[in-house]
Amino acid sequence: MIRNRNVHLFAALIVVILTVNLLSFTTNKVAYTESYPAVVCPADSENEDSFISLASSKALVRKSGTSTMTFKESGKSRLAGGEQAIVIDSQEITPISWQTRSGIWAGAVTCLAPITSQWFVGGSADVTSKGRLTLVNSGLGRALVGVSVFTEAGSQIEQVIPVKANSVKSVRLSYLTPGSRALVINVVSQSGRVNAFLVDERGRGLQTLGGDSVNSISTPSRSLFIPAIPHIPSRGSIQQHILRIMVPGDVSAEIKANVISANESFAPAGVDGRLIAPGKVIDLPLNVLTSNPRFALELKADRPIVAAVFSKTLVSGKSDFLWSTPVPELEPSIYSVTGTSPLLVFTGEKISVDLEIGAPKGKIFKVELRGSGLVTYQVGAKARTVKIQKSSSDTYGSALINSTSGSGYAPLLPGTALTRSSVPQSDIRVLIP
Repeated sequence: MIRNRNVHLFAALIVVILTVNLLSFTTNKVAYTESYPAVVCPADSENEDSFISLASSKALVRKSGTSTMTFKESGKSRLAGGEQAIVIDSQEITPISWQTRSGIWAGAVTCLAPITSQWFVGGSADVTSKGRLTLVNSGLGRALVGVSVFTEAGSQIEQVIPVKANSVKSVRLSYLTPGSRALVINVVSQSGRVNAFLVDERGRGLQTLGGDSVNSISTPSRSLFIPAIPHIPSRGSIQQHILRIMVPGDVSAEIKANVISANESFAPAGVDGRLIAPGKVIDLPLNVLTSNPRFALELKADRPIVAAVFSKTLVSGKSDFLWSTPVPELEPSIYSVTGTSPLLVFTGEKISVDLEIGAPKGKIFKVELRGSGLVTYQVGAKARTVKIQKSSSDTYGSALINSTSGSGYAPLLPGTALTRSSVPQSDIRVLIP
């Protein structure tokens, strides 16, 4: 009797083990889909124009502010913007948007997929400010966006701004914090697919003082590299740039700074070794005496920081200003540059970058860049794409763009990344043993 019971128990145990293994086998069959999230380029405000560089006329685009979420072919390789943001299914290619107020100022934006947090270092809310913060919700549901503003006086109370589905909302900088001279803004998506864009435009009465599209930083860091800062060489005189810096949190940070050009590097006086108080936006004069038309800046700190450099520019007699922002380490990526003819600027101790320049009719031109400190490459007017085929480690890059209206800066960082999601496979054996 006992023997039969043991046999039955053993048989039942075997059945349980086989059943568990079968269910595990049948439910663990998983397939994956891979895709690149669409990127978003900014909308125009009144009297502004923008042109978005695309790799081809077959790029898939749609506008916010419409009832349809369907993508259509652009029909052009350089697409004019409008009152609504442009959402682009560009796959692995990152578009660059060129924004202008004709004859007054210009700026460049690297178009990005929606992200959770963006830091903007730049802008003013004093009497000269005509700037704005634009929020784009490219999703199907209402979005809530937290906007935290930091000034020379410290942090302000966070404002939560609702944005309707598939729409654009603009807020004047002077409304966010009236009278403040120096701004750092952190935009956090609490819900929804959100992108933020900042325009720093300034004027005094009828006099225009220039403007720029300020590119965002994803997160504070203890090590920042700003690869491309334009400089106006002048014999015997110093051009004053402005380093804007802030330490988030409650603890001060000591910073180390290094200016890097094609043939020299040095620690800038008044910046290197400076102790920066937390929570307040600090503008430091960055006095650079060099004959080089551009330089890079390396910043290191014992606490995470955000920073950018304000520079005045002069191109063909037209004065403007721009904000040069930090970038992550260069990685393989592709950028559409149709109609912009950018100057690529790379910085690093040992620079080795292999490029592929895409032109009309499928032509590809290969370029090898080697050097140290600072290396540049002027992209031709007919180029449509720039592919970073291969890059050395600890190398950083940005693009400088000029036009008759002004100057712009575009960081070389991928606007989107390949995402992978699982799709469980149905198996009838799970339902019917």
